[in-house]
Amino acid sequence: MNNNQPAESHTATYHVRERKKSNLAFAFFCLDKERAQDMEIFYAFCRLMDDIADEEDKPLECRRKELESWKNQIELAYAENTGAESLSPLGMEMRQMCRRRKIPQTYIQDIIDGVMRDTDSREFETFDDVKKYCYGVASAVGLASIYIFGFKNERSKEFAENLGYALQFTNMLRDVVDDAKNHGRIYVPNRELRTLGISRADLSEPGANPACKRLFKLMYFRAKHFFNKARRLLPPEDKRAFAPALIMWAIYEDILESLKSSGFNISDTPLKISKLRKIWLALRAIRESKRPGKKYETEERTTVIGAGVAGISAALKLAENGFDVSLYESRNDVGGRASSIKWKSVPLDNGTHALMGCYGNFFGILDMLHTGGNEFYKPVSAMDFLFPDKTSFTADYSRKSLLQRALRFLGYRKLRGFSALSNLLLLLKIKMGLAGAFEGETAGEYLRRNGVNTQAIENFWTPFCISALNTPLEKADAALMRTTLKKSVLRGGNSGILYIPQKPIAESLKPALLFIEAVGGKCHLGESVKELLPRGEKIEGARTDKRDICDCGNIISAVPPKSLFALLPRDSRLNAILPNLKHSEILNVYFTTKSELTKLDYACFPGSKIHWIFNYTARYRKYSGEGGFMYGVTISANDGILDNDKISGILEQELSKYFGAFKIEDALPLHFKDATILADSETCLLRPSSAAAPFGNVTLVGDWISTGLPATIESAAMSAHIDISR
Repeated sequence: MNNNQPAESHTATYHVRERKKSNLAFAFFCLDKERAQDMEIFYAFCRLMDDIADEEDKPLECRRKELESWKNQIELAYAENTGAESLSPLGMEMRQMCRRRKIPQTYIQDIIDGVMRDTDSREFETFDDVKKYCYGVASAVGLASIYIFGFKNERSKEFAENLGYALQFTNMLRDVVDDAKNHGRIYVPNRELRTLGISRADLSEPGANPACKRLFKLMYFRAKHFFNKARRLLPPEDKRAFAPALIMWAIYEDILESLKSSGFNISDTPLKISKLRKIWLALRAIRESKRPGKKYETEERTTVIGAGVAGISAALKLAENGFDVSLYESRNDVGGRASSIKWKSVPLDNGTHALMGCYGNFFGILDMLHTGGNEFYKPVSAMDFLFPDKTSFTADYSRKSLLQRALRFLGYRKLRGFSALSNLLLLLKIKMGLAGAFEGETAGEYLRRNGVNTQAIENFWTPFCISALNTPLEKADAALMRTTLKKSVLRGGNSGILYIPQKPIAESLKPALLFIEAVGGKCHLGESVKELLPRGEKIEGARTDKRDICDCGNIISAVPPKSLFALLPRDSRLNAILPNLKHSEILNVYFTTKSELTKLDYACFPGSKIHWIFNYTARYRKYSGEGGFMYGVTISANDGILDNDKISGILEQELSKYFGAFKIEDALPLHFKDATILADSETCLLRPSSAAAPFGNVTLVGDWISTGLPATIESAAMSAHIDISR
């Protein structure tokens, strides 16, 4: 035998056997006979290389030597003056097929180099390390395959490369426990494991470490990124020729979605789909290959400015949809106006926040990051109202029947004034889509026009309006208040239930940085964008405090109006609008006491200038190690309490009406002058759309743009539903 030939057991008999038993052979049935035969030869070669690397009963060195001999075989196969006697039977078939299809040798050698990595005991340290491995074992396979399928557009090479990544990353997720437990292989970067607090041993028994579920969601996100990127890169003119690739795509994306549907409950028995379903998916993919393809002209590179809720939401959605994201944030942390602080060693939000169950867009982002559970956001079982006469009212959320859940707002029926016929009638009309508001009508005018009594206005409508819209009733736009109420309290189910953050909101958003970087994106914290550089109808570049960005691609502005005003050219038509947006201030005060004010997690004060109190005592004692008590109060739409030296006295005087006399030990006042835009009719009309920027490659996101909601965390997350075809 020629010394350049691999062992006979791995050539003539092997490749014939593998061609016949391949459970992927049906992906080739849509090809003409010659192309199908060539794909069988190529697949037998790929399968053989993979099996050589996987022969666990052989020493690593023996496997490497056999793969090296195949590298020599391929080099001889491409040499001009090599005779048949120099090649194994499979090597000869590869020689004829590769020459016939004009497949560049580099792709074939890259495949061998890829599987060679499985004979190397080195661990994968970074995403780039894993991606390089995937290029060899999957992308190079796809790049060689399109020469057999036949392609016309050079862009198909990018498509094949990215589809290869998608297929392989799906494999890695499906087999992650089996690979770790039964084969001692881990295709997850050590950097990601360290960041998530996962040991390599945890992957064998992922149920023992809850962080594994977040890793699996990240791995899903990574595979989805490359599927979506491939989706936009597929040239319409090559779609029909690539029917086999579309079949493989359909099967693997179905596996990926099945893993998600299972709640990522992955075991050492990899998920499989039935042969019947594979056939159905194959037929559907063939039908799809015959339909006209969509030509995408969207630039993949995207610059997101601002890492608040809107910026993080936009960056994640774009990254999942296959865009290459670069995120810039002037602060050294995420969160924006919901950033975190430390006071007395206690991690706190820079302002007290409460979410509602109707925040579907925001909770969707948290679910993606696996940070939406009770560890981060705890649903309350009731809402408590306190009154100066020391009486209280509790709206119970615990009703379980379908009717009780649908009419959950009736849990407020014992609140003073709520059960008046005029009030209940108005609420029912709003729930049914009736009782519309006049243009320019304020919320106060609307309620009086509908005959709502004074007690209901003071005890229910005012707290709702001030907390949800951060605007007093006499200024708030009636239509916006009506819409907000209908989508929250009146919607039923869990929509009107409050969720209290158990940690700073920024902590639930921080994993987004890992997700973005896990698909090759870049996160630049502590780097402020100072100027956008226009050229014609586009922004060509930008200048930060650290660098010049020559080509921004798409630009997503996720900064507040005043910051955007500073970035845009002064003659921009949008800059004529931005200064006219009115804002509303929020004052948040954290304070400590020696005496306990309340055991409640939070409470509302109808009729008081102080709207809410939140109890941080448990967190205070956990992190500070001290006794005593910590609370936070929120004064929305604040326009009177400005003097920090007087704040403690004002709080003591006002809160003593509810809790009796007490003394504040220490206080941290936090003024947010431009906390949100005002929800009055004039400002509502001025709120721009996401496409209102005067440059074709700039999209606006943020709680202040026109979302149909007031300026809330949910509005910020909702604004990130960007038209990716723009």
